Amino acid sequence: MSKNRLKLILWAIIGLLLLAGSLLTVRAASQFLAFFQTGADPASALNIVPNKPPDLQVALTWLPDDADTGREMEPYTRTLIESAYLRAWLQWNISYLRGEPYGLETYFVGPALAAVEESIANTHEQGWSLSQTDMAHELRLHFYHADGSVVSFTAENVQVVRFIRDHTGRLISYDETVATYDVVMMLEDGNWRVRHWLRVDGQRVETRPTLRGEPLPAATSVPQASFVSVAGNELRLDGQPYYIRGINYYPSGAPWHDFWTSYSPAQTAEDLALIRSLGLNSVRIFVPYSQFGEHALIPDLVANLDDFLQQAEAADLKVIVTLFDFRTDYQLLLWPNADRHLDALFEHYRDNPTILAWDIKNEPDLDYGGGQQELVQNWLLHIVSRARRLDPNHLVTIGWSSAAGAAPFVDIVDFVSFHYYGWADDFPATYDGLRQAAGDKPIVMSEFGLPTWNSFFFPGGHSQFEQAAYYAEILTAVRATDMAGYQAWTLYDFEAVPGDVAGMLPWQTGPQAQMGVVRVTGELKPAAQLLAADADLAIEPPAAWTRFLKPFWFTVTVVTILAVTILGRVVVWWQRRSRPKPAGLAGRPATLVPLVRRARARGVATSYREMLADMAEVDLTELLSPEEQRQLLSDQEVGRSRSFKELLGYLAGVSDIEAAAAAAPPPAGAADRGRTPTFRRLLEQLAGESLDDDERAPADEEE
Repeated sequence: MSKNRLKLILWAIIGLLLLAGSLLTVRAASQFLAFFQTGADPASALNIVPNKPPDLQVALTWLPDDADTGREMEPYTRTLIESAYLRAWLQWNISYLRGEPYGLETYFVGPALAAVEESIANTHEQGWSLSQTDMAHELRLHFYHADGSVVSFTAENVQVVRFIRDHTGRLISYDETVATYDVVMMLEDGNWRVRHWLRVDGQRVETRPTLRGEPLPAATSVPQASFVSVAGNELRLDGQPYYIRGINYYPSGAPWHDFWTSYSPAQTAEDLALIRSLGLNSVRIFVPYSQFGEHALIPDLVANLDDFLQQAEAADLKVIVTLFDFRTDYQLLLWPNADRHLDALFEHYRDNPTILAWDIKNEPDLDYGGGQQELVQNWLLHIVSRARRLDPNHLVTIGWSSAAGAAPFVDIVDFVSFHYYGWADDFPATYDGLRQAAGDKPIVMSEFGLPTWNSFFFPGGHSQFEQAAYYAEILTAVRATDMAGYQAWTLYDFEAVPGDVAGMLPWQTGPQAQMGVVRVTGELKPAAQLLAADADLAIEPPAAWTRFLKPFWFTVTVVTILAVTILGRVVVWWQRRSRPKPAGLAGRPATLVPLVRRARARGVATSYREMLADMAEVDLTELLSPEEQRQLLSDQEVGRSRSFKELLGYLAGVSDIEAAAAAAPPPAGAADRGRTPTFRRLLEQLAGESLDDDERAPADEEE
C-alpha cells in the first residue's frame, strides 16, 4: 500500500471520529438546554413535607393582633405560621402514638424540642401509652420581628383530648382540657419552627357526667316556640304534651346511600303525604357522614336536606335527624374532622324548628368491636357535649340498638332512645329495666318492626299477618307504659339492600329488605293501619298451623318426600342385592318368554331349534339386561355355554336335560311345523305359557 493511500485512510478515520464527537456534543447541549427551558420539579431537589396535611381539620382562628406587634404580618406569612404550628402539634401527637420522638426536629428547635422529647420519654419510662389530639386553637399575635424571622403569639382556648393507658392497655385516664400556651417561632432554613412552647394555664372540660353523677343540663337556654322540649318524662311542643308517633324513612327506590344523591322532591312529597295519612306526626332520617362531605359539607346534598325539611314542615311533620351515619372510624386523630362536620351542620340548622331532635349516632354500641368500646363511648360524650354548646334549641339523643346499650348514657341525653326487635312478651320487663335506669327522663322507642320476608331455603320467615299481630302486641304493651313515643322501622320495603347495611348473606339482606309497612308496589300491609293513635289493636293472631304454609315448609315437605322415596328404593335395591341367587329358572318361568322374543327380534334364529343351537354360541350378556343377568345368572356363570343341552339344563334347573325332555310329551302338531317337539314342550313348561301365538305372528309377517 502506498504512503499516500495510508494517509488518506487515517485522515478519514480522524474525520469520522470528529463528526461523531460533534454530534454527541450537540445532543448533550440540546438536552441540557431543554432541561432549563422546561424547569425542574422543586420536589426533585428539595425534600419538602407539606406543613398541613389536607385531611387535618383542627380549627384555628386568629384573634385580633396586639396594637403594637413591631411589624404588620403579611397574609402569606400568617398562613405559613399557622400551618407549621398545627403540623408541630400533629407531629407531637404522632410521636405519642409511636411511643418515641418522630420527626420532631422538623417542627421544633431548641428548648421546645427538648421539652416535647422529654414528655414522650417520661411517658414511656412510666410504662404508659398516651394518645392525644388537639381540636381547636385561637392565636393572638404579640410580636413580629422587623426582619420577618421571629414571631411571638399566645394560643388561647387550645382544646386537647388525651387518653392514657397502662402497660396492659387498660384505660386509666381520659380527659379534655382547654389550655393557653405562649409560643415563639423562628424562621430557619426557610422553615418556621417552634422554639419556645410553654403552657400557661388550663382547665378540664367536664364530659363524663355518668361517672361523676353530675348530669348535663338539658339545654343551655329556654327553647323557642315551635321547638320540642322536655318536661319530666314527657315531651312538649308549644306548652302541650307531644307524643311521638312516627316512622323511619327511606324512599323505596333509593334507600341508604342512594337517598340524598338520587333525591326526588316529588317522591318526597308523595311519601310524606302517605306518612301523614297513616296518622303519624314525625319521621326519622339519616345523614351519611362521608357522603355529606365530612368536614366540608357538599352544597347540593345540603340543598336536598333543606328541601326535605321544608316539605316536612308543610306536611306538619317533625324530623329526627340522625348524624354520623356509616361513620365507624373513631381514631383519635380524626375527632377534629367530626367536630367540623358538627359545626357546619349546626350553624346551618340551629334555628330550624322542623327538627325535633339530633340523634347523634345510630346504634353506636354495634361499633364496640375490636377494642373500640371506650373510644366510641368517649367520642359520644365529646360530641354530645359539643352539640349542647353549639345548638341550645334542639334536643339531643342517641339511638342505641338495645335498652341495655342505652342505660349507661341516660344522663347525657334529653330523652332516651332505644331500638327493640325482641318478642312482645319480653317488652314489659325490658322497658321496666330501662325506666329504672332513666329516672324521670322521656323514653322513645325509635325503631321496632318485623320483616315479612320468606324464603324457600331459609327458616324464620313471617307473613304480613304475623307482622300485623306483632305490631299490635308491641303497641299494646307501649300504651301500657309512660313512654314518650315510638317510630317504626320502616315505611317501605326495598328491592335491594347494600352489603354494608346488613351483611351479604341472603338471610341478612332478605329480612332487611322487607321490614316496611308498605310494599314496593305501594300496597299497604295490615300493620300500616295500626300506627295511628286511635288504631284498633285487637288483632287476632294467625293460627299456629299457618306457619307451615310458608315457602320454607313447602321445601321441607318436598325434600322429605324425595328423601323417603330415595331411601325406600335404596332399601329395596339392597335387599335384592343381598338375596341369594337362584340356580336356574325355578320359581320364575315367565322370564324365558322375553328372552325368546328378543332373540327372534334380533334375528338370532328363525326357529326354536335354530335359536337354541345358536344360543349355544351366543354371549348371554347380549340378550339379557343387567337386571336379568343378576336375577338369572351368577357372576361366575355368565359367558358362553358349551352346548345347548348345558344351556337348557342351566335355565331349567335340571341336571339331566334328556330325561326331562322325554318325560314331556310333545304338543299336537308340533312336528308338522318342523319344530323339535321335545324342546318346544320343555320351553312351554319353563315359560308357563304356550309359545304358539307368540311364534305365529312373526312367522306370518315374514311370509
